[in-house]
Amino acid sequence: MDRIVHRWVVDNFLEPFFVPTFIKNSYACLKNKGMHKACLDLQKAMRHCKIIWKEYYILKMDVTKFFENINKDKLYFILNKRIQDIKLLHLLKQIIYSNKGKCGLAIGNYTSQMFANIYLNEVDQYIKHKLHCKYYFRYMDDSVILIKTKEGAKQVLEKIKEYLKEKLDLELNKKTQIFKNKQGVNFCGYKIKEYRLKIRDRREKEIKKEDKKIKI
Repeated sequence: MDRIVHRWVVDNFLEPFFVPTFIKNSYACLKNKGMHKACLDLQKAMRHCKIIWKEYYILKMDVTKFFENINKDKLYFILNKRIQDIKLLHLLKQIIYSNKGKCGLAIGNYTSQMFANIYLNEVDQYIKHKLHCKYYFRYMDDSVILIKTKEGAKQVLEKIKEYLKEKLDLELNKKTQIFKNKQGVNFCGYKIKEYRLKIRDRREKEIKKEDKKIKI
């Protein structure tokens, strides 16, 4: 389907309708957000938690093959719950089911990033309003929660796993872990500690490589 149509759908319908429903700390593919702001906001929260708790735990989560495992039926159901325009729903259905298989969005489509955010907004709402996790940050399928105790972090993790599996047909991968705040956290290409923000070695190499190409 024409890229112009995809952009038209996102800019005129999906973005105005769904973005206002997103949580404050969702950062991927959104205006005035992005990776750098995600890192700065997380670091600010880490400093705050250091002051109020002294020690705390970081729950770092990553979804297994996220785009490949988005369930098309569940995505369409989420859209159908909120959109009443039959013609728009018909168009969205055509886009969602444009590639073969029960799961997986066409990554090259302009709509796919927004669909992905809408899909994970379901778990965002659950984490913020049902589990009451105040310090939660997500950039696409990469997310972090700051929690006072290790036991509390374990309990939250188990509930999130259950929700993802039952409601969204998603699972967390082996990168998911719980660790003490003093270790810092890798998020959005940065190694983040309360008072230090450093580009990860791999990301730094990528930037230098890109910079070299530009100079050539």
